[in-house]
Amino acid sequence: MIDRCSIEIGEDGCATLAGALTFESVAALFGETHRLFRGPQPVTLIDLSNVTNADSAGLALLLEWQAMQQAAARSLEISNAPPSLVSLARLCEADDVMNLNGRDSHQ
Repeated sequence: MIDRCSIEIGEDGCATLAGALTFESVAALFGETHRLFRGPQPVTLIDLSNVTNADSAGLALLLEWQAMQQAAARSLEISNAPPSLVSLARLCEADDVMNLNGRDSHQ
């Protein structure tokens, strides 16, 4: 079974991801990049509250999206990250770069 991650984009500039943010799902999500950031209403917030699992490929995708937004002089907040993603970002020393907020306020 292939892990999937869906994305819903709200009119408020918030994109909500749901499912597994892993190697198996990242390629399809990367295909959404144009719709997310180059449309008339670019996404400014990625909500990960419904992400069940994340690995290094998921982290790489979020870093790429963050870099794209910074290059365009826009900010991107990533909220409600699962603990596994927060830990991985810290391990890679990328948590500050990512503008990443975990689910637990003590993270």
